Amino acid sequence: LLACAAAPQETPAPDELHTVLRTLREERASFYQRRRARAAEIEAARQPLRRLEIEIAELKARGDEAAKGLSEARKELESLRGQESASDHARASLLSDLDKAVEHGRRFVDGSLPYRREDRSLRLAAAGAPQSPASDRFAHYWSFAQEEFRIARSGEAFSFEVPLEGGRTKPARLFRVGHLALGYVTEDGLEAGLWTGSAWTPARNASENERIRAAIEMLDRRRSPALLRIPVVREERP
Repeated sequence: LLACAAAPQETPAPDELHTVLRTLREERASFYQRRRARAAEIEAARQPLRRLEIEIAELKARGDEAAKGLSEARKELESLRGQESASDHARASLLSDLDKAVEHGRRFVDGSLPYRREDRSLRLAAAGAPQSPASDRFAHYWSFAQEEFRIARSGEAFSFEVPLEGGRTKPARLFRVGHLALGYVTEDGLEAGLWTGSAWTPARNASENERIRAAIEMLDRRRSPALLRIPVVREERP
């Protein structure tokens, strides 16, 4: 048997152990110090990034709000375009109706009593002017209609030159009842008659002659009101 004796291990000196421990503590402290410094640097680098993220979020929110507003604006624009199209259609329809009303009015004035025809036709001509704004045309037609309403519900006596048979013309006193009746008595008192729808016609008989004269006297307030039977002109209304 061989016996081997282990060599004795060296035991570090106390001073050397102390130095190693101090070195370890210093390196550990230095490590933690460097880690804290690195963490501070990372945090400092993250601060602008966080602010940037906040700004990006705000910009995104504004962008979403702007997109929503743009979408609403587009919808409103489409709605306005639809309304404009409907308005144009309604305007064209109204102008077409106005043109028909003006043409009807011309026929009415031309075929009605010969009472202020020129003035009435001028009112109507302004309503039929295609170059005028639509609002002006409607205003002129309304003015024409109001005048026709006034004529329809009124009566009066007035002076006028009446064309008579044989190409003669005489000053006369006339009476008018709405659009229905128009009669005359010449100022010399010799002749009386009625408008029959196409011409001035002398009174057919003494009774009609008397009623025509009575109508003028009533409207001139030279006779008390009374009921009279006078032929009327049946005309199409405007």
